[in-house]
Amino acid sequence: MSASRWLATLAGRRSERFASRLGEGAGQLKLLAGMLYDWASGRYPNLPASTLLSIAGVLVYFMMPLDAIPDPIVALGLLDDLGVLATVWLRCQSDIGQYRDWKALQQKTGEGDDGE
Repeated sequence: MSASRWLATLAGRRSERFASRLGEGAGQLKLLAGMLYDWASGRYPNLPASTLLSIAGVLVYFMMPLDAIPDPIVALGLLDDLGVLATVWLRCQSDIGQYRDWKALQQKTGEGDDGE
């Protein structure tokens, strides 16, 4: 398994584990993890390098328990993660929309394979 697929898989699992604390951010992280996974699997090669790096960066930041505000600090620990996520989400909105459209088409035609 490539490092990108490994990161995407772990970040997707961690977003599920912290879903109650992340709110809408959990779904956003899971979608970004899916984008990275599908890119690394060769199923979705249409990601610009800047978007790919932004997604990988936010997922790495999310995986690090000790960052600007350590994650174990209850009620505050994930605020910085959500801030980084919001920045990447807004910056990559166009590419995220294109991926969502592609993913919906894959699922509609039965070609979708989450793989995570």
